[in-house]
Amino acid sequence: MYSIGIDLGGTSAQVVAVKKDKILFHTSILVRDNSSLQHILSDLSNCIDKFRISRPEALVSIGIAFPSIVDAPNNKILSQYVKYPDAVGFDLENWAKIKFGTALFLENDARAALIGENHFGLAKGYGNSCFLTLGTGIGSAIMLDGKLLRGSNHLAGNLLGHTIIQYDGGKCNCNGIGCAESEGSGWWLNNKFHEINREDLCDQGFKALLEPENVSSPIFQEILTQLIKVYKTIMINAVHCYDPEIIILGGGIAEGMNTYIPVFQKAIEQHCWIPPGTVKIMKSSLGIYAGAIGAACLYLNRDSKTPLNAT
Repeated sequence: MYSIGIDLGGTSAQVVAVKKDKILFHTSILVRDNSSLQHILSDLSNCIDKFRISRPEALVSIGIAFPSIVDAPNNKILSQYVKYPDAVGFDLENWAKIKFGTALFLENDARAALIGENHFGLAKGYGNSCFLTLGTGIGSAIMLDGKLLRGSNHLAGNLLGHTIIQYDGGKCNCNGIGCAESEGSGWWLNNKFHEINREDLCDQGFKALLEPENVSSPIFQEILTQLIKVYKTIMINAVHCYDPEIIILGGGIAEGMNTYIPVFQKAIEQHCWIPPGTVKIMKSSLGIYAGAIGAACLYLNRDSKTPLNAT
């Protein structure tokens, strides 16, 4: 038996197949239209069908990681996202049952990524861990004593990007003021590019700040300094709130963060009430597939009697 995991992003969807402790298959699908789930489901179905032809054994489940507030125990998407706005009322369980004859499990994308790291990556062996997605927005997930933190409204540990770090800061897409996202994120960065009439850099995102022709520019250095400052603040807040042993960085911007991990490490050791070296900061070992891998493992975690690292 094996399971399929899907990480449903706004521009691409990652698909993996997992059997026990092995990743059998992984691919990325371009999202042609994110205005409705209907537009991507046919492409996902075709991808899964092609893989199933080569696997005679049973498909035990499909897991989907979604960029929204998710009631995982009840498989419900709770908040309307900018992309796939019809997801709240869409019956994905019925889609999986009719199309593939299998169960479906939903999870928030950051929590799914942490599950993936717990099974196959850097969080394995740690009871207390934090995953930060540094991309267009800022997502997060927390595991304490081997269990995902959820809370009464499924928000706990999930919204470090919407903690307020600047009381008189910019307006966030959550209608808050001075959230970490509104002070330094992928969409904040694109707004900065527009402000300085460099819309041509939006496709490059964070990488544009590291290009040789921009490194010496005071304007680009100011933008980069702000981003790093915001990420340091989030990590310090995460340590003080949740006391993790490891912080794992994922998302598009995290791909260029290796140079700054020592900076984050130093900030934590300067500002957090913990012994030096207590918290490790590392870039995700699973890269863009962390969420999909975690989604494929969801069926293992829904039974409270099943340990998180079961295979």
